[in-house]
Amino acid sequence: MKEVNDSMRLDIVIPAFNEEERIDRTLRAYRAVVTEPRARFLVALDSCTDGTAAVVRSHAEVDPRVELIEYPKLGKGGVIMESFRRCDADVIGFVDADCATPPAEFLRLVDMTAEADGAIASRHHPASVLPTPRPRARRITSWAFARFTRMLFGLPYRDTQCGAKAVRRQVIDRVLPLLSSRDFLFDVDLLLTAGRLGFDIVEVPTVWLDQEGSHLRAGADARRMAMSSLRLWLHHRVLPVSEAPVAPPEPSVASESRAA
Repeated sequence: MKEVNDSMRLDIVIPAFNEEERIDRTLRAYRAVVTEPRARFLVALDSCTDGTAAVVRSHAEVDPRVELIEYPKLGKGGVIMESFRRCDADVIGFVDADCATPPAEFLRLVDMTAEADGAIASRHHPASVLPTPRPRARRITSWAFARFTRMLFGLPYRDTQCGAKAVRRQVIDRVLPLLSSRDFLFDVDLLLTAGRLGFDIVEVPTVWLDQEGSHLRAGADARRMAMSSLRLWLHHRVLPVSEAPVAPPEPSVASESRAA
């Protein structure tokens, strides 16, 4: 692992829905680059009906850092949220199962947590590199959604939806109880809530490799994301997040078991 700090521990959540064709390559790449023995890869299956679980188990058999977690259908945001409850590392992040974000790029986000409370990868940053052109429909949908969320929520980010983010544990401890979105809007909810609590989350240019086999469908998903955005906006209007201090969280079961 490209060390950020000799004592820092890292938990990486990898949400997966029917990813048997891509998860093997992703785990091989991340296991090879992230060599820190105390790092963990929590692969969170969202009611998979294919052979994803078997592929993940084959990695777990040879690398104890790989953990398989199987959930009923919760949505991408739902499985990430539930997996975060199992995390107790100093830095906690998540990355898409297709390896569109190379592991070295993800570790750049981890490096940034030495200076900020968290970091997100951005495909729309002027310095980002996208060697493989994205399909036109997905490119337009991504751009339009980014503009829409910037206006609706007042977020400063060019790209809220890139599937690679890393934050300090204290951000998760404060933010997790306040999140309401369990679908594609999880990223927006996370960033919006963290910002309103006063955390500094920076946007970092990235190398992003578009992968075949995406489950996203530009037209249908654009409509779903628009409706989810309006629901999330209403939620934050009715139950606004304040910067009022809260009591420190109780130790998690995961941290107690690992400490033992």
